[in-house]
Amino acid sequence: MTDLQAEQDWMAHYRSAMLEIDLSVLGERIHTAEQAIEERKQQISAQPGSQREIQRMNDALQNLRVLKRELTAPPVDQYHSHPELEGTYVAFVWRDRRYVAVTDGVCRLLGYSREELLAKKIDDVTAPELQQTVPATFQQYVQQGHLQGEYTLLAKDGRRVPILYEALVFPDGCMTARWHPLKK
Repeated sequence: MTDLQAEQDWMAHYRSAMLEIDLSVLGERIHTAEQAIEERKQQISAQPGSQREIQRMNDALQNLRVLKRELTAPPVDQYHSHPELEGTYVAFVWRDRRYVAVTDGVCRLLGYSREELLAKKIDDVTAPELQQTVPATFQQYVQQGHLQGEYTLLAKDGRRVPILYEALVFPDGCMTARWHPLKK
């Protein structure tokens, strides 16, 4: 295979992944494109003048990572809610413990903008002494379908925020929690 054919090969796989609309095959297209790019990078890594193509491949890999994240992200419907959890302090998370929706009250309570919180996981706003327990506690929550108790969050400014929480996993997959700040 010539260099031009090899370059066109990874680009074709990349294009195929980026343009795929069938979610049932998108994961495989992403994987194939990533493999083709990594193989090509190994082939040309020591060749003089290959930096431009390597940079294009690195950009392509970054785009594929974003696409992969979108593929595994939960569907976020701004009109989707559960009346059982309406309230001032409500947070929705995804199975990777990442916040996908929060109320204005949660933002005010922790001092973060919505955009900042949606870039965080439960672990990121948990008091340091509890951070080690987050994965096991979350797994218990998912398995049981509910959990409640006391918890200590960490606000953006470093304040400790003690809460009571009620967390539910709904049949549609939503993972939600209503918080009740404690005065201490």
